[in-house]
Amino acid sequence: MIGKTRKGDNFGRLIRYLTKEGRGRLLALHNLASDSPEAAVSEMTVAAAQSARTTQPVMHISVSYAQGEQPTPQQMRADARRILKSLGLSENQAVVIAHDDKDHPHFHIAVNRVGPDGKTVSDSQSYARIEGSLRRIEAERGWNAVEGRNAPSPATGEPMRGHRRSREPYEPDVPERVRQALLTATSWKELHREIRSAGWTFEIVQKGKGSGALITGPDGQKVGAGRIDRTATLTQLRRRLGRDPEAVREARMRAARRELNRAAGLAAKAAFAPFLAPVLQSQHRPLRRPRRGLRAPGLR
Repeated sequence: MIGKTRKGDNFGRLIRYLTKEGRGRLLALHNLASDSPEAAVSEMTVAAAQSARTTQPVMHISVSYAQGEQPTPQQMRADARRILKSLGLSENQAVVIAHDDKDHPHFHIAVNRVGPDGKTVSDSQSYARIEGSLRRIEAERGWNAVEGRNAPSPATGEPMRGHRRSREPYEPDVPERVRQALLTATSWKELHREIRSAGWTFEIVQKGKGSGALITGPDGQKVGAGRIDRTATLTQLRRRLGRDPEAVREARMRAARRELNRAAGLAAKAAFAPFLAPVLQSQHRPLRRPRRGLRAPGLR
């Protein structure tokens, strides 16, 4: 079993991604009055607003089972409860959704880090606590342990040396559809369409004096396109596809907005100039000193 977690700021975006095109099966709703994931979005958003300091109340947890492991829906629910308990989130709102779009079973948890008391649960050591739960589940069911680097082996207590594919510098955790779009798209239109269909977005951002390609996921995670593959940098994409029409339009719109703001500022300055001129002149008018030897009338 492999567990991953991320934080975000938008419950609606994550739930839409998890339920897109009917691919998700609802397993459980924890501490929610709502009867569907879509209805739970507003309830979770309102609850998260109790904490004025928390900017990332959304926690997205994904748990994948190894090939050959066929957990029942009841086992998936039990595993989700166990993971939430290990993170101190048993009393928090959560939506558990199973996916069948891969060759191995897996489920996702969208959980509100802000609890019923308005306090935010810390996400410190999240990977270690999740992996600890998964290792215990595997041991209890007689499954082979999938080595991770964050929790010790339940059998020996020794650190495990498993790989973390999603944290390798050039292998971030993005859908294969996004990766293939970057590598095989024959036009910018096709690239944008394929990436958006996977629930992600592509944009060109300013980086110092240059620019780069940025991929943004459904729960706010951001990945440089060049980290996905070295042939997917903005320079390489432009060599293959030319200039991005969308980026060109956005750049022109930004330039137009800057010009409008500049023109508005000049117009406002010109409109107020007649009223400001007397004030400015009075402030810079030199003081007149009385001539020496003169006395006020009536003084001797």
